[in-house]
This record gives sequence, structure tokens and C-alpha cells, in this order.
Amino acid sequence: MKNHSQQSPSRQPAVDSSPITRRLFGESDSATLSDEIYSALREGLMIGEWLPGAKITARNVAKHYNTSLTPARDAMTRLANEGGLLLSETRMYSVPSLTADDYNEVMKIRLVLEPMAAEQAAPLLSSEDIAEMERTNESMRGFIENDQLQAGLIMDSRLHLNLYRSCGSNVLWQVINNLWLRIGPTRNMLSKGYRKGLSGYENHKLILTALKKRDAGLTARLIRRDLKQGAKKLETALRGQSDIPF
Repeated sequence: MKNHSQQSPSRQPAVDSSPITRRLFGESDSATLSDEIYSALREGLMIGEWLPGAKITARNVAKHYNTSLTPARDAMTRLANEGGLLLSETRMYSVPSLTADDYNEVMKIRLVLEPMAAEQAAPLLSSEDIAEMERTNESMRGFIENDQLQAGLIMDSRLHLNLYRSCGSNVLWQVINNLWLRIGPTRNMLSKGYRKGLSGYENHKLILTALKKRDAGLTARLIRRDLKQGAKKLETALRGQSDIPF
């Protein structure tokens, strides 16, 4: 894993040393280098590797993913067209910062779709799939206990997204990962105190127990509860108040 102390403040480190090898989106072996950089950068935005408001250049993307400038520029252009990056009038790219109202709008949709995806995934997951999610959750706990909060957030994101990706519906999965493209960087706003409390870790343990029992309905309810708890804390940070509409 990369040394956190050496990272640029515009981004957070990937948990492994070769993010381009991750296949969250299942790209084929025939994918071009530009496609791979696009998928890696898109995933990085989704799981919170890049901070809201961060300025992004082709040079730092190329360095982050160990590639050349051209595929980095192509990937950034595609993501700007999708709303994953902002492009200013001066042709500078940056990571979007959601307002509290924007966040609230996305969360209302997530609270419907993500429990649905979890419920559909529950009977489809293999025992090894669930075991892998347990390892991810334990990695999350370890990172948090060692004050590597960003790495912990990335593990949290991977656990959720790998669960939803197993829902058996490509349409539902694509909608959810488009929502995470918008929400991912903003999740960095979760307070240190909330993350250190390990609420997410404990919620995940309950979710994993429900998955082992193949209790789809309980899995969906526990996912919704987990989302609501985190959403309230994040909404509080964005609004600076405690009146949360969830």
C-alpha cells in the first residue's frame, strides 16, 4: 500500500498498489488503455479516492495510475461528459462538491435502490462471495483502528458496491454506480469521530449474518439502516445543523 504521508492533498491513495487491475466494472481483456484508465478513475471517484473540490490534471491522473497523458485526458473528458468531473471555462477539471440539497436528493434515491439491490443479491451470492465481504469488512476495521480512515472508507465502498453488483440486474447496477459516481467524493466529509466509532463495521457484521442466512428481506432492512445512519451524519456536516429529513 502506498505511504499516505506522500500523497498529494488533491487525492487519497488507492488501497492496493495497482488500481488499474481492479475490475469493479468487469471490463474485458480487449479494453483499451484509455478504457482502463477511465474505469479506474471512475471507480476511484466512486469509492472516495478523490476529494470533493480537488483540482485534477491529466498529469496527476497519469501519475496516479502509472500511465501516459493521452489516455488520462481521454478518461477525464468522458467523465466530465458524465458529470463525474467538472470542467471550468478555463478548461480546468475538478471533483464535484455536492451541496446538502444535492446530497439529500441522491440519498432519497439510494435509500430505495440499494436495499432493493441487496435484497436481490442475497440469494445469488456464493459462500466465498460472503467470505470475501467479511475480509473486506475486517480490513476496514483494521484501517480505521490504525487511523487510516481513507483506506477504511475505500473498503466500506467496495463492500457495498460488490454487494450491489451481485444483484443480477445490469440496469439496477448501472443506476446505482452512476449515483455513487456523484456521491463518492462527498463521503469523505464523514467525520473522524463517526468513522472511529465503527458503526459501519458493526452494521456490516449484521448484514453479513443476514446474507449467510439468505434472509433477503432482513438484508435489505439492514442496508437501509446503515445508509440512513451514515446519511444523517454526512448531511449534518454539509448543512451544519441536526435537522435531517430521513
